[in-house]
Amino acid sequence: MNDAIAFNEDQRDALQELMNISMGQAANSLAHLIETKIGISIPNITAVTPEQLFDMVRHNQEAYYTRQSFMGNIHGEVMSILSQSGLAEVAELMEYEQPLSESDIEETILELCNILAGACLSGLSEQLELSTNLQMPTLFHPEKHDFKQLGWQHSLVMEVKFDIQISSFTMRVVFCLDDASLNTLTSTIDELLG
Repeated sequence: MNDAIAFNEDQRDALQELMNISMGQAANSLAHLIETKIGISIPNITAVTPEQLFDMVRHNQEAYYTRQSFMGNIHGEVMSILSQSGLAEVAELMEYEQPLSESDIEETILELCNILAGACLSGLSEQLELSTNLQMPTLFHPEKHDFKQLGWQHSLVMEVKFDIQISSFTMRVVFCLDDASLNTLTSTIDELLG
């Protein structure tokens, strides 16, 4: 962990458990829609600099990237990394006509992000009794983006990976919180643990 972000083991365990529940709800929302099983990884919680975040998200070239800001008691950004492989099968399960047009691909990506990121954030917010408001996702290219302009030196990153088992499709959802939001989050978790 970086010195800039103090996070004890109890807080991390509690946050991981809260994330697990939220991610499970998100996976269920999508599984219900496409009527197929979805696997989720254990949430990975780390503190990173903007450069480390860039390295985290850009190492998969065969991917689509989206970002969504969220505001409220805590604020930050959700980035989603979706594999290009398997996306067509998922779109078909979502009842898009094949072959997919460019706009179908974009619509599928944005819908998946809204379902998964939206359910993750609302699940986490509900459990912590925080109010948050998630913006609509937009596509972006990490290599054309300056992560140093995000306005923070360190950020808490919560990452989870979803796998759709009947295709090769995977999606990673990365939540980024700045220092002020992290303070709100840790004090809220402390109240829960208290």
